[in-house]
Amino acid sequence: VAKDSKKYIKSAVSKGEEIGYKGKIQIEIEKLKWELKQKYNKLGIHVSDKKIAKSVTDFSHDNDFLHLVNEINKLKLFIEERESEKVKGSQIVD
Repeated sequence: VAKDSKKYIKSAVSKGEEIGYKGKIQIEIEKLKWELKQKYNKLGIHVSDKKIAKSVTDFSHDNDFLHLVNEINKLKLFIEERESEKVKGSQIVD
């Protein structure tokens, strides 16, 4: 009986750690997604302002545009990395 109870306690602690780990990463992912949405909004405002003010349609030499696009790309990659880490974390604990 003592061995079984020890086994169940270890299992419960392990599950608790897994849920805590996944929850922490999920909160971080949601925060990053919110930040990504803000970057998309900023990019949209930049593009629309340039189009309205100067009828700009080519942004290939616009440093602000390129900077925003690079920030968006980095955030997207980081979100993917965190999501894969969340999946790996659950596999490690299981």
